[in-house]
Amino acid sequence: MIEPMIRYNLLLYHGDVKPFMERLRELGVVDVTFREWEAPTEVRELAATVERYRTAYQRLGSLKKDAKEEQTLPAEPYATVAEAVEAYEAAAERLAQLETLRVKATAELDELAMWGEFDPQEIKRLRDEEGIAIRFFAVAAKQYRPEWEQEYAIQVVAQNVGGETYFVVAQPLAGENGAAPEPIDLGSAVVELKAPEMTFTQKEAQIEAYLQQEKEQQAIEVRAALSREAIRTEYLNLQERITFDDAVNAGESFADGTIKLVEAWSLESQRPQVEAFLNEQGVIYESDKAKAEENPPIKLKNHFFARLFEPVGALYMLPKYNELDMTPFFAPFFMLFFGMCFGDAGYGILFILAIILFWRKIPVKFRDYAWLVFFLNLGAVLFGMLTGNVFGLELAKVPALVRFKEYFLSNDTMFNVAVGLGAAQVLFGQILRIFNRSKQNGSFLYGLSTLGWVILMISGILVFLGLVPATSLLFYVLLGVAGVLIFFFNSPHKNPLINVGAGLYSCYEMATGVVGDLVSYVRLFAIGLCGTIIAQVFNALAVGLSGDIPVVSWIVMAIILLIGHGLNIFVSVLGAFVHPVRLTFVEFYKNAGFEGGGRKFTPFKHIER
Repeated sequence: MIEPMIRYNLLLYHGDVKPFMERLRELGVVDVTFREWEAPTEVRELAATVERYRTAYQRLGSLKKDAKEEQTLPAEPYATVAEAVEAYEAAAERLAQLETLRVKATAELDELAMWGEFDPQEIKRLRDEEGIAIRFFAVAAKQYRPEWEQEYAIQVVAQNVGGETYFVVAQPLAGENGAAPEPIDLGSAVVELKAPEMTFTQKEAQIEAYLQQEKEQQAIEVRAALSREAIRTEYLNLQERITFDDAVNAGESFADGTIKLVEAWSLESQRPQVEAFLNEQGVIYESDKAKAEENPPIKLKNHFFARLFEPVGALYMLPKYNELDMTPFFAPFFMLFFGMCFGDAGYGILFILAIILFWRKIPVKFRDYAWLVFFLNLGAVLFGMLTGNVFGLELAKVPALVRFKEYFLSNDTMFNVAVGLGAAQVLFGQILRIFNRSKQNGSFLYGLSTLGWVILMISGILVFLGLVPATSLLFYVLLGVAGVLIFFFNSPHKNPLINVGAGLYSCYEMATGVVGDLVSYVRLFAIGLCGTIIAQVFNALAVGLSGDIPVVSWIVMAIILLIGHGLNIFVSVLGAFVHPVRLTFVEFYKNAGFEGGGRKFTPFKHIER
């Protein structure tokens, strides 16, 4: 649910703004509405510095372990945070340059290996003093012609594995002032290469020098990492300064800037605390319950199970103040959808056991995420047991369990379950739409047309299941009621003709939309089936490729199973999370009439360290 908000208009004298904001920040329960303002150069520079420091802090945390072990500089931090960040940024930039140079030099080293050892200075001397040019060529071995050696001074140097022949040609310089050798016509297949500027040994030494410089820059990064926590503290302090400046410049100024009117918000449950504080400070204010048109901030409050799924809903957007919070309504479906896509009881049990075993090592702030993973994998265990899939093994084919085969759900049944769950969520979304539209527009009349569609859907389901005959009076009555609601209450307080037109358009939308929505839910079955088949394939590969050598066969089998099931778990988890998210944000939210666009309730307070 969305917590009720209280809106405050605070009237402040300009000289009291800063001290008041400092005390309000200490209170830490009020959301101040910031406004766009022309920040001075100092604040913009602070924002840029915060971003630099945050980036440095994050990247320093991912330094390679081997780089830390090879540190050559003294193990003492820099004198200041600014010095540490500047040193890190310079080192990181230089490292990127060195890596590019080293990669290029390594590629050139492979080319030099074909030419062997030679002296580039001797080649230069022959050209400058003797007037002889040494030219380098390459051609496919099959296209090399020995008769060329009769016409030109050619020396074959090497042939590589790829079937290319490398050779050099010695030619006297010709032309004006002997600037260039005469052209050679060896055919289009021959490629002239640039004369190497270094020997193989020199290039190796260059690469080694690059590596040494990289180690030096890595050592600078490691030294900067000693100031990592100080960097974090500093950028949080700077961020607080920026937020405080935003708070000081919030609101509108009147009377030549001497009076400021600031908008603020608090939870209704904290109203007594906030008003006691304002009275104590002697602030003139007015307060009232928030209205949707004022765009109040959003604070969700749900019970334990639904609260775990709030981060999932936050991936899309928060609801508006006059909307329903969809979190408690999509949470059970999301758990079931994840379980159906993951679909292997063995995989689910692995995650559950991991959470139980490492629970004490999970930081408190991440335990809600651990609970979320726990419940999602309960869904996987549920569907894995229903279908009889455990680590790709079909329990129905295990000799000891064959007699229970009829209790496991077949693929055809799972297909129907996927469509059934989809139909249930679509229908549930339409029911929520009734209350959502009524709440948004302030009258139940706005939900009557959707109620008509719900009645029509339920009637169709009853007929499909054979519970109500299609020729019965009850069915015709339900159709009549649904038709009246759909065509005459589509747009309350508007012309009846407009209502009928809107009703016809909604018929087209529903006819195409519902079918498309139900098709989307079929993917739940498909994704789960794919994961099961891949697991079975890896099991078959492990048995087929392990051989029959004692001990060795078991080791090979274990390696194949670990790698195969590890990859399958990764891909399956990704699909099992992404597709339910899509079904929630597209199909369910659309049917529930969810619009969203609310902003998060963010109390003005000190940043948690």
